[in-house]
Amino acid sequence: MMRSAGWYAPIVAALLAIPGGAARAAPDQVQLDPGTLSRYLDPLPLPAKLDATRAATVSMTEFAQQVLPSNFKAGPYGGKTLVWGYNGSYPGPTLEAKVGVPFQVTYANNLVSPALLAHLPVDQSLHWADPLSCGSACAGQRYTGPVPTVVHLHGGELPSAFDGNPEAWFTPGAAIKGKGFVTTTYVYPNGQEATTLWYHDHALGITRLNVYAGLAGFYLLRDPVHEPANLPSGTYEREIVIQDRMFDTNGQLFYPENGSRYGSSFWIDRFLGDTIVVNGKAWPYLNVEPRRYRFRLLNGSNSRIYTLALQTASGAAGPVLWQIGTDGGLLDKPIKATPLTIAPGERADVVVDFTGAKGASYLLANSNSDRSNGSYSSSNLTSEIIKVNVSLPLNGTDSSLNPSTLPALRASNPMVKLSPTVTSSTPARHMTLEHSNGEFLLNGLRWSDPATEVPRVGATEVWQIDNHTGDIHPIHLHLVQFQVQSGSYSGWGGSGSDATANGWKDTVPIQGWGTVTLVARWAPQDVPAGGVQPGQNLFDFDPTAAKGTTDRFGYPGGPGYVWHCHILEHEDNEMMRPQLVQP
Repeated sequence: MMRSAGWYAPIVAALLAIPGGAARAAPDQVQLDPGTLSRYLDPLPLPAKLDATRAATVSMTEFAQQVLPSNFKAGPYGGKTLVWGYNGSYPGPTLEAKVGVPFQVTYANNLVSPALLAHLPVDQSLHWADPLSCGSACAGQRYTGPVPTVVHLHGGELPSAFDGNPEAWFTPGAAIKGKGFVTTTYVYPNGQEATTLWYHDHALGITRLNVYAGLAGFYLLRDPVHEPANLPSGTYEREIVIQDRMFDTNGQLFYPENGSRYGSSFWIDRFLGDTIVVNGKAWPYLNVEPRRYRFRLLNGSNSRIYTLALQTASGAAGPVLWQIGTDGGLLDKPIKATPLTIAPGERADVVVDFTGAKGASYLLANSNSDRSNGSYSSSNLTSEIIKVNVSLPLNGTDSSLNPSTLPALRASNPMVKLSPTVTSSTPARHMTLEHSNGEFLLNGLRWSDPATEVPRVGATEVWQIDNHTGDIHPIHLHLVQFQVQSGSYSGWGGSGSDATANGWKDTVPIQGWGTVTLVARWAPQDVPAGGVQPGQNLFDFDPTAAKGTTDRFGYPGGPGYVWHCHILEHEDNEMMRPQLVQP
């Protein structure tokens, strides 16, 4: 039976709430009622840009940032919130890369004795990085040791040494390292198709908290040869990451604890915040001209799923969201995607036409019904994302691509279709998503169990994934983009699911009790259908190279890849498995 995305949220909220409606967190925190905050007071922040065509260093640090509205002044930092970020910003700078131009980046963990750690309930009873090797002896104790981090370029086609394997974590100064660690200097080949990627923390068993603290940012891979030259650009292109958070009355991040439920000390099975934060600002506004804009949408939340549409204050329909790209690049043609459902980890590249709407205001509204973990607020403020005001005068004329005419987006390089290459002899895997004894499992196995997903380089495989739980699970494969062949997810996301079925994906949500069948190929996206055979490596690196070796391209071998659920609370509690590519 099909169930809506939020059917079990009231149960979750009831289990996590305590008398008075507030969720339980660190003993010194009192939950802030988001209904007391001013909405649409501040402009949508524009992330800083970093040129990813030349070598760079990206540092992870703690700092105070005005995440809540600018008229919030409470707390020890004058209204600011302690966060963790890349290069001193939350979200981190947008890394702008170019197809065919490798990017060398050195990551520095400078989270030395961060104060925010006291408000992040690291659960030492989970299988996690555990830098101090305390193990079960520390279960139930608050962690006060060094913070492990590792950066994953989500959707990236790259050597496993640079993939951000969860066991490749390192503490400040790389003083302590995980068993999968190779180096802090990564090289991203950028050989895949132009698309919207993002980078975020991926340390074992603590990803949910490191990302919640702010460790995430956009990575835009551009291709001036194959991308349409007349897509909205410059001022008219905006990256937009949507996240939900909770805060205490001092304006500090608030993450609920779970007590002893499921036998864990602190872990909760889903985080659903009561405050929407966009590009690091709670409920901002965006002023636009009456013309077309390109929005790079990212669901950077831990667990929350959004169903998005523009509407007026009275609820009338606003401009259409025209989807032009998915996780892995441009579609062949635009698709009308209103409403658009986007699960954690997914990206949607959309064009919105505000022509003729001068003076109008719209809400980017969320109609997904998920509530929050024990929120004070009786109203569902998570139904509002940002306010868009068509208040700026038109600067010149708008000659950008008009998606309503359904132009070819990939005239010179139509998307390679994998389904025609599938035959009765194509290797097929039957996977299951399960929930057992407080853990979320893939194929009934834990992270530490021996690898069972061992595809050959160059191979095409069919994965049938059956969801044996009532939760929606966004499943993410590292290294490759795939194509969805069929699935029971299509009823829950509006017409945006048409794009899922027609585009390259690296993350696909699987409906509770549902099934998705996908086709994956361990080869570059632009290799023609039937143009590669099992055992043939057409990447410009060797994904089979083992840790401690160097491949023929000069890249170090690594610990391999993974696949997992992108609800971060599930990923941190066993819903992740190795993926080891074979020669």
